[in-house]
Amino acid sequence: MRRNPWIPLPSVHTRAHQIAIATIVVSVVQGLLAQSGNYPLLFSPFRTLFRFELWRPFTSLFVAVGPLEVIFGAMIIYSVGGMLEYRWGRKRMTAIALGIPLIAEVVLLLGAILLPSVFSGQYYPGSRQVVTTLWIVFGLLAHFSGEMLNFWGTPITGRTFALIGVGFVVLTGVFGNFGLVLPDLITIGLCYLYMYRGRTSGIMRKLELRYYEWKLQRLKNKSGFRVIKGSKARNDDDDSDHQIH
Repeated sequence: MRRNPWIPLPSVHTRAHQIAIATIVVSVVQGLLAQSGNYPLLFSPFRTLFRFELWRPFTSLFVAVGPLEVIFGAMIIYSVGGMLEYRWGRKRMTAIALGIPLIAEVVLLLGAILLPSVFSGQYYPGSRQVVTTLWIVFGLLAHFSGEMLNFWGTPITGRTFALIGVGFVVLTGVFGNFGLVLPDLITIGLCYLYMYRGRTSGIMRKLELRYYEWKLQRLKNKSGFRVIKGSKARNDDDDSDHQIH
């Protein structure tokens, strides 16, 4: 059977494309199960810890809620994740895209140990965390390299691109419930920590250098020492430095 050339088929040769397809499939399965009141694929800190449903942190990363979140989330994973995979390689892109959301869920598990009653009835889809990770990391990567990005036909900086991803999460909390986007907020913080991990030490060194410069200047002002320029210091000797004929 020959393939119709007018119907493009999605590529499954890259890891980003595989994650996008898995997100669509797992989201549809969870959507069908949710009609009967079952949420076995969503992340639940309480059930993960106290019911030993250890698969939830992993399956939730491929679950999106709602048709728009499924469609646009898969498109972002397909495109932005594909570009990151082209730059970083399959292993690093996969480790970042799935690893940072998993760390955010571990933070929630620690919170559930301390406050189990707060998380007892909470269920979280994790695909939004994956999308947020890819979006912010890609934006900051473009910012560090000085690249301009295209956002729906508008050229923007990489930093602005990353802030748009932050804005989506914050607005979701404003018009919904900040408790439901708690994993996403933690994910945002982890993304910035990861991308700025090698730059914070340089900033601290600059601050430390400026502190010592300020301290040295203050010591000079207290001691009364002045720096005398060489041009002024030589004025008194000019008259005595004559040649004898």
